[in-house]
Amino acid sequence: MIPPLPTSSLWLPLFMLLAGLMVGGNLYFVVRLFPRNRSTPTLATAILVLGLLLMSMGLWFSGIYAVVRPGDASTVSVFIAVNSMMAVVGIWAISLLFHAGQKHLPPRGFLWPLTFALLIVGNELLMGVTFVLAQVRPAAYAVHGWTGLAAVVGDAVSSVWFFWAMLATMTFLVTWLPLTHVERMLLYGFAAASAVGPWVVSDPVVGAVGMAVVMTVTFAFLARQLWTGSFATSRYLWTGFGVAAGFLAMVGGEALTYGIRGSVGAAAPFGLSSFVVMTAEVLLLARWAWTAGASGPPNLVRAIAPSSGTPSSTLPP
Repeated sequence: MIPPLPTSSLWLPLFMLLAGLMVGGNLYFVVRLFPRNRSTPTLATAILVLGLLLMSMGLWFSGIYAVVRPGDASTVSVFIAVNSMMAVVGIWAISLLFHAGQKHLPPRGFLWPLTFALLIVGNELLMGVTFVLAQVRPAAYAVHGWTGLAAVVGDAVSSVWFFWAMLATMTFLVTWLPLTHVERMLLYGFAAASAVGPWVVSDPVVGAVGMAVVMTVTFAFLARQLWTGSFATSRYLWTGFGVAAGFLAMVGGEALTYGIRGSVGAAAPFGLSSFVVMTAEVLLLARWAWTAGASGPPNLVRAIAPSSGTPSSTLPP
């Protein structure tokens, strides 16, 4: 178990700098992959952005290697991972010669959005693993074998490095996408769960109260909009169902974590549920944005449930 906020150390400024660069990179990638004109990104843009995300995962793996086995070999691996970023730029430049800058990604399907979601959330997970191992030391987890591996992953996802980085990324993504005001406020409420996430495992009382407050405010806002009937559309209902399902999954993981509290890897259930929920949210928002961009006005129902048959003309602009 790790504290909800990082303790002061010589490495803390470096961790904060790396986390800031990671979040800044995520925001840049969101801007590039979801242009304001609502079109799907070009193949060249996808190659550049997704390639950089993939290479950054390799960089975090090399960082984990450096923490677990410090030495010349791990130092070399870090430099190789950094230099691999230039290979992505080279592939992107070559793709332009084959007119990849004029070809757009297919607006429907789950492959590209799923790839983007896994790379975004996966990078945050690996950053958390790197910082947690550097903070706690690998030996504390290694003595427990596979249970220790589950423990370090659970601690990483339950840490401030994962939750607050995802909070910044998701807040910007929701702000950037062409959502209506009420949908944006509902998703802001869901993102706010990440603000109290680091306390769920380390301080159950504070975590439970914080999650309860966030859920109460979010559902009260949803109920008010549905009660007035102004936004009781299929699109808004689907958004509400998605938020409710995400909260339910996180609360379920929280309950399992409390049930095995005190054991090695107790943070794993909450961490796993949070990782899955974050990935699903990024996936659905990315697919919705690209589908809506190719089909005219944003339509969440068309992106999530294509067979619903709800005409876009019945939805708010």
